[in-house]
Amino acid sequence: MVERLEIAWTLAVVALISGVAVYSTILLYKIDALTPHPNEYVDVTGHQWYWEFYYPANNSYFNSTYNAQNNTVSGGELWAQPGWVVQLNITSSDVIHSFNTPQLGIRLDAIPGRMNRIDVNIPSNAAPGTLYLIQCTEYCGEFHGTMRSFLKIV
Repeated sequence: MVERLEIAWTLAVVALISGVAVYSTILLYKIDALTPHPNEYVDVTGHQWYWEFYYPANNSYFNSTYNAQNNTVSGGELWAQPGWVVQLNITSSDVIHSFNTPQLGIRLDAIPGRMNRIDVNIPSNAAPGTLYLIQCTEYCGEFHGTMRSFLKIV
């Protein structure tokens, strides 16, 4: 009797763990899947100590330099329209950076020689002119604190 009970409990635990493993694998695959046709592609490159945004659709580059005294950015910022899905292709030219937009729940490392990709769903109720802070959250050197930019809703 005891042996049958032990076998039943062991099989129940194995079945439960197997089910959780299969479900987790499927869920992780779906979470990491990219949208087949995003509205915009943007190549983001982290440099010491600024962000570079490249829009392949119109072949334009913007080097975003942050001014801490008046909390502004010169050289251009990342932009998107409300309701868009924007695919960010993130890398670095020198050291490891971390692309972080806390208000949208985005954080992805920018690593030299590696392209990390993420889809960003821009809120459809975001008003034009809304700014979302972009910051580096991986210590990258002396001026790390000024490596900021904005995602601007147009």
